[in-house]
Amino acid sequence: MSTIKTRGSYPHPVLDASDDVASTIEVFNPTYTSGVNDVEIKFQVRMTDPGIQSLLDSGQAKYSFRWTCSSTIASGELKAEPVQIYADSTGYVGWLDQEDVRGTVRIDVRIVAINPIDQYWLENQHSDYGNARFSLFAGDILADGGYFEFEPSKLYDPLNPPVGSCFLFVSESTRKKGLTVRFHDDEHVLVTFPEKLLTGFGLLLPELQISLVVLPALMETITFIKANIQAGDEGEDLSGKHWYVSIKRLVEEIASFDDSAFDVAQKILAQPLEASLLKSLNAPDSEDD
Repeated sequence: MSTIKTRGSYPHPVLDASDDVASTIEVFNPTYTSGVNDVEIKFQVRMTDPGIQSLLDSGQAKYSFRWTCSSTIASGELKAEPVQIYADSTGYVGWLDQEDVRGTVRIDVRIVAINPIDQYWLENQHSDYGNARFSLFAGDILADGGYFEFEPSKLYDPLNPPVGSCFLFVSESTRKKGLTVRFHDDEHVLVTFPEKLLTGFGLLLPELQISLVVLPALMETITFIKANIQAGDEGEDLSGKHWYVSIKRLVEEIASFDDSAFDVAQKILAQPLEASLLKSLNAPDSEDD
């Protein structure tokens, strides 16, 4: 992450530029992981005001994680969800489409009113306000936790294509059963099918193609590369193979060869098993067709 700016401000109530609420709000520990399709963003928010927490719990207020990209001029609301509750903060995770972001991405962390709020008052507001109450409109900012910025690492560009182009799926007339993964070709990792299966593979949904074939083929490739790296001078020289350069770079940018091939392959392919299961769960029943 390049920048974290924590304001810790509660704009209501306010008489001047100072903060008149004795509570804490801040964003910290932001991290990101770039996948082929998405950028995963994690961060923590600490907010200590009980009055605003009550508004959040009752649905009268919500967290707003507004993102903007300096290069694409795109913007939107990051649909981040709480994933971890700590003693003093809450951890959130959200995703941005790789196609939407390039260059510096900024995410502003705020709490906003969902509906108009009459008789707004906080226990921790400055004593100078006495028992004063305030009227707020929908969209008013109740707390400003600041923002963080990062530069999303692109895992590919037109000259460095995504991992899918590293694999070539071919039929083998002599093969009756089973699939194999071969590494002798300079351009592609070859995944060979029995002739009768290749056509059926092409008819599958993309999520199933990736989960059933690309994922295990990528795991096998990562394991093969790792074994050659560990073999040192005794290993096979793969430096002239285009697929090796691309996949090695992907592994080093998104994870590590010390991690399991299963975990690394899932990260590179943006969790294809989860995508396949969700696709299946959301598919309409055949009786409804």
